[in-house]
Amino acid sequence: MLLKRIAALLPAHLNALIPTLEAANIRTTESLLFTTSSKLLEILPTVSEADFDDLVAHCLSVTAPRGFAGHEGLKDGQRAEWSGFGVDGVDQLFGDPWDGVGIVEISGMRRVGKSLLALHAALRGLVSDEMAICHWLDSDGSFSPKRARAILEFIGVEDVKGVLDRLVVSHSFRLDPDVHDALAILQNEMEGLEADRQSQSTKRTRILVIDPITNLFKDTLMNTSAQVTTGHAEMITIMEEIAELTYSMNLLTIVTNSTASSLPTNPLSTFSATTIKPALGLAFTFCADISLLVQESGRLFGLVDEEERERVRKRPGLRGVVEVVKTRIATGGKWAVFETDGTRLYDVAPPPTEDERTIRMSAGLPTGVPRPAHGPLKRTMIP
Repeated sequence: MLLKRIAALLPAHLNALIPTLEAANIRTTESLLFTTSSKLLEILPTVSEADFDDLVAHCLSVTAPRGFAGHEGLKDGQRAEWSGFGVDGVDQLFGDPWDGVGIVEISGMRRVGKSLLALHAALRGLVSDEMAICHWLDSDGSFSPKRARAILEFIGVEDVKGVLDRLVVSHSFRLDPDVHDALAILQNEMEGLEADRQSQSTKRTRILVIDPITNLFKDTLMNTSAQVTTGHAEMITIMEEIAELTYSMNLLTIVTNSTASSLPTNPLSTFSATTIKPALGLAFTFCADISLLVQESGRLFGLVDEEERERVRKRPGLRGVVEVVKTRIATGGKWAVFETDGTRLYDVAPPPTEDERTIRMSAGLPTGVPRPAHGPLKRTMIP
């Protein structure tokens, strides 16, 4: 947690030490606790040993988890089920079963459906859990309430307004104060839940979406080396805070990310035609439980499939290829295809060839030519 966030909780004589610590690049309670006492006393030469111990105790009180009996935490341990994106092929990338608690990164170039996938997952989570709240941090002002309503109508939700009332959207164009304030709200909510474990009917945050997270760091990670170092430290600090809230509150956290060049090819991708990778560096990717890379199907299959290459220009809708490039919760290297008109999602999955042929043979019908394992998507996959 940032030291300036606990300033109001500290006595005045300890509060005055925070600017000195920040000037020495000790900005979080974790940094203070894991820095040796000799180093801290060099930074704060005028501080007495008693005041130093008092400062450490305050940092421990807000950083260390509070203890409680197992029966008290039983209800908090109950986690909402993973509702998925509504596309079987993409949902199966997460393995079976997955409890829906963790950080999901969705990376891709512009206009490939990253935000749409995140919105479908968030809305389906709200529909499946009537007590859930979703906090959506919009960092580029692109959130569309009309599209959210259209998705709920497509799903077949009767109480559309009731679901949308539990979707809290806030513009977060800057880390400080926008994102820090939003995370502080979640921190306060978590502390309130810990203080009142007997409440059975309180709506609580279950889903957190940051769309896109790239905008928050692009200025600090793309300038001078000194700014890059500072920006990288800020990014890791924020992601650690997000991870702490995610696992403490049993959240589904989704962050969308842009891409960077990876020439001549991305070694983590199944496809040799993949020349992009998630932006913000390798360290950011390790902060997520699963990293999905979304690409337009024409980029991957266009060389061997003319129809897919021209689909975006000549046909309505988009086909996106979702690939697992890094994961701690499932098997890597898998991929799936979805189709969308900008609002609705449709599955594009390999047909059950053996079952199909068996059924037709049992009925005395001709089986026809089996679907090839390789070739254009029109012949190998069924929309």
